[in-house]
Amino acid sequence: MGGGCHRFRGVLIVVAPALSGSGGLYSLIMLASSPVFAASFLMTKALTRYESTGVIVLWQAIAVTVLSLPLALWFWTTPTGWQWVAFLGTGVLGVTSHYCITRGFAVADISSTQSVNFLDLVWASAMGWLVFSESASTSTLIGGAVICGSTIWIAHRESRARHA
Repeated sequence: MGGGCHRFRGVLIVVAPALSGSGGLYSLIMLASSPVFAASFLMTKALTRYESTGVIVLWQAIAVTVLSLPLALWFWTTPTGWQWVAFLGTGVLGVTSHYCITRGFAVADISSTQSVNFLDLVWASAMGWLVFSESASTSTLIGGAVICGSTIWIAHRESRARHA
């Protein structure tokens, strides 16, 4: 059985206890965002054939700004000084991560870069523990171990296939 299936099982182990349906509309919106992200990654990969990484990241930033502006204006409150600093830091980290992802798409096959995305659940749990003192559930720890193990296995398999 492929590592992708094992990663998906790891994700199910992590999120299954929370699938109570209590999230309502917000859970459906989050679920609907998955194909949008997939389409975004595929379009970005296609654009790397013709455009530079900087141009792609600039257009991504413009698109996100334009699409999120209506809700930002609707709920606007003036940020404090520390919030502006946090926004600036978030912006720098966001642009840097988009640049790295886009650069990765330019130099590697998209299937080999996406296996690492499943580690987001693991990093989110680690940050929850470090920043908010949240304790990870048993299902999160088991699912995280499955995700990490399958990601390492896939990376090793891909490395062997490239060098063979």
